[in-house]
Formats: sequence, C-alpha cells, structure tokens
Amino acid sequence: MKPYVLLAASAAIAATLLSPVRSAAEDDYHGEHRIKHVLLLSIDGMHAVDFLNCSRGIDGVNGGDPYCPNLAALEHNAINYTAASTSKPSDSFPGLMSIVTGATPKTMGVYYDVAYDRSLDAPAKTTGNGVAAGPCTPFGLPTGTTTEYEEGIDRDQTKVNGGAPGAGLTDGGIASIDPQRLPRDPAAGCAPVYPWNFVRVNTIFGVIHAAGGYTAWSDKHPAYSSVAGPGGVLDDFYAPEINSDVIGLPGVSTSEGISCAAVRDPSSDLTAWTNSFQNIQCYDSLKVNAIVREIHGRRTTALRPGCRQFSA
Repeated sequence: MKPYVLLAASAAIAATLLSPVRSAAEDDYHGEHRIKHVLLLSIDGMHAVDFLNCSRGIDGVNGGDPYCPNLAALEHNAINYTAASTSKPSDSFPGLMSIVTGATPKTMGVYYDVAYDRSLDAPAKTTGNGVAAGPCTPFGLPTGTTTEYEEGIDRDQTKVNGGAPGAGLTDGGIASIDPQRLPRDPAAGCAPVYPWNFVRVNTIFGVIHAAGGYTAWSDKHPAYSSVAGPGGVLDDFYAPEINSDVIGLPGVSTSEGISCAAVRDPSSDLTAWTNSFQNIQCYDSLKVNAIVREIHGRRTTALRPGCRQFSA
C-alpha cells in the first residue's frame, strides 16, 4: 500500500490558527523525513486552560488527579503554541476552516455557518433552517443572499444519514447535501455552491492530496466537507448529522461498552444529540469508530471497499 497522509477529526473545532498553507508541503512529503500519518483532532470549546486542568488535575475533580490521561500523554511529544488565537469571529465553521487553511475569515470568505454573501444568489429551495428561496439570473448581477453551511442544507436534517437516497441508518456524507438548498453563483450560470467551493483558498487536504497523500475527515455536518477546499479531494468523508433526531443505534456501543441500541436518555429533548450527555456519547461513538478505521487506512463503514466517495 502506498504511503499516505491521514487526517481525521473527532469534533468540531480547536481554537488555533496555522501558518498559510503552501505547496512546499509537497517537498516535505517526498523528502528524507517522509510523514506517513497525520492525525488532526479538534475539540469543540477546549481552551488551553482546559487542557492544563484535565492533564494535571484540579481540586474537587477526580480526587485532584488528571482526568484526561490519553490527551495528557500527547503533551510529552508536543509543542504548545501559547500565542495561538482562534478565528475572529470564532465558531465551528470559521474556526475549523482557519485551522485547515491558515487564513482569516476575511481571506477565506467564511465568517459563520450562517452569514451573507453579496456575490451569490438565494437557493432554489428554502433551506431546512429557513433561508428563503429566491431568483437567480444566469450570468446576471447577483442580488446577494444569506448563506448557510450547517444542517439546513441536508436533504432531511432530522435523520442521522441526512436523508441521502439509499443511505444506511448511520451513513453520513456529501450525498446528504441537497443542491437545491445551496446558494447559487450567477457567474457560474447559477450553479449551486457546494461547501468546498464556498471557501476561497486552498486547504491542507488539497496540498496533501496533490503530493500523493490520502486524506480522510470526520465531522458533525455533511456541510463540513468544506475542509477539502476548492479543487481539493477527500478520499474518505464521514459526517453523520449531529443535529438530527435521536434514535437507537443497533450495533453501536459507547467506550464503556454501554449499548446504544435503544435511546439512552429518552426523557431529554430528542431533536438533537447534543441535548443529552448520554445521547451524545452514542453519536460520538459513530465517529470514533470511523476515525479508528481511517487511522488504519480503511474507509468508513458507510462506504463500499474501493469506492471513492468525494472529489471536488
């Protein structure tokens, strides 16, 4: 099997900015110190002080002992960038894209999951979260539109698989995206603007793939296929919808071995997995299982062997 570079994410966003992405990374890949695997973990809302506390322990929690031993183990072979900053504004979409591009929201054109773009026109169909449909004149002057890159562009945001045609219960990929719910570009004949083309700059995924590497990503919305960037490629992408209705997941268990075949917390608000700590553990198990497969160079369970899922 050829050497490959693997990238996989466990959650939504780590508050970090990288240096601008450059094609010189190809030289490093093919050079003397060939990198075979890169694992990028992003943890939503985790600050430097949170890592310090969990890795060294604080009074009143876990008897004062460290309570994130696996993360703490990484510290011994890590570099701590104390001057790093989140994107401004900071949220899952702009923060994640800042990590994988090294660009500011202004440069990459990504300010928030729901924002505004004066160069685009409204979607052909109203999105699941209410961005209204509107007209688009091919090669005419744009009227501007609200843009949405979250669960509202799913074919069916109530389903874990996003409503993709023929999808399995826990599938999640770009087939879940409804092109009629995407903003349209008059300059491109009113073509829908997919998440990876909404970003104005290249990403580490595009650079790695151009250097002969293999790229994979797991996230919380199909919309976060944006990490591929314009012209980029993800060889494997898995993103079950986190804001879907909570359901039983047969064959899935938490890291503690607790079955998720039935909804663990049925008394909670079941319109999103994040409304209950017990329920989100089952959703997280889907992505943990996928990432382990990706680490070992295998495709996620939602894909057929040898099937390329995504090419922008």
